[in-house]
Amino acid sequence: MTPSIDRRTFVRGGAALAIAALTPVPASAKDQLVVATFPGTWNEVHREILAPYFQKKTNADVTQTIMLATDQVAKLAATRGQPPFDVAILDEGPTLDAVKQGVLEKYPAAKSAHFNELGPPFRNEWGPAISMQAIGLAYNPKKVKTAPRSWDDLWNPAYKGRVGLTALNSSLGMAFIVELARLKGGSESNLEPGFLALRTLLPNVGAISANLGAHSALIQQEQVDVAVHNFNFIETLKGKGVEVDWVKPETGAPAWRTNLHIVKGAQRPDLAFEYIEGHITPEVQAAMAKAPHFVIPTNRKVVLSGAIVDKVARTPDELTKLVFHDWTKINEVRAAAIERFNREIKL
Repeated sequence: MTPSIDRRTFVRGGAALAIAALTPVPASAKDQLVVATFPGTWNEVHREILAPYFQKKTNADVTQTIMLATDQVAKLAATRGQPPFDVAILDEGPTLDAVKQGVLEKYPAAKSAHFNELGPPFRNEWGPAISMQAIGLAYNPKKVKTAPRSWDDLWNPAYKGRVGLTALNSSLGMAFIVELARLKGGSESNLEPGFLALRTLLPNVGAISANLGAHSALIQQEQVDVAVHNFNFIETLKGKGVEVDWVKPETGAPAWRTNLHIVKGAQRPDLAFEYIEGHITPEVQAAMAKAPHFVIPTNRKVVLSGAIVDKVARTPDELTKLVFHDWTKINEVRAAAIERFNREIKL
């Protein structure tokens, strides 16, 4: 196991960060890359698939720091000039925040062998989209005999106290209320119809999770039977034997992009580039897209198969046509929306 060097050791929220070495091969400081990752599925695929590929290509060691996106941006803003990691993984909203804070480098796409293999919506100048999270209806088939088909099904009286949501501090929660607002005449800038709808849903809501990990735990422990959730998180749980399935809503699946970024001031920007390049290769994305993780690929050379084809999209072109919200507009109202949600949407 490769220990973290001093500048990489820090504390988040009063608790020690979980820092796990991805590879056991000894390496000197100059060959050390520290990357941020999310808990759960991302942690697993980065450790099991991307890290071995990266190590074989560069002979460098990589250490993983598990951290939510908003915490990554806050940490980078607080440690300008001495960032605690070289690669950030961010969803669309936090990416925009990070750009505004000036803590990212533009991605050197001209050097990339794979950037132009990505679908056009996934070529971000600040770092490629490595996947997308498709949002739909998760349910326990053992307890819910007729699968839900639309967002309106969440209001079914039979689901009283059985529906799970996430708070708006998560991208999932924010994307869901934006989609509700959109379908009921609002928009990214006008969430009022979404809030009105959520208030009427409260009798059916059994739990509101703070983040995706806690949300998945509710499903795994059968504390909720129907939930708004991401496709690949649910498929991962299903692969582990959890009684759960996922349905794309009839109105389409909202989705957001997840990006990898080279951090400004990174100690090894060259290795950071190679790490991100590895993630967008067809071979790495194809491996991640297989069971049990089903990480949706952005490289058009990857042939879609399995649950992705059955439930999300049949071709790379169809993936580009998922419902992508405008996170520039969302970010303008997000802080106020989070405060309002925490004040008004209570069980």
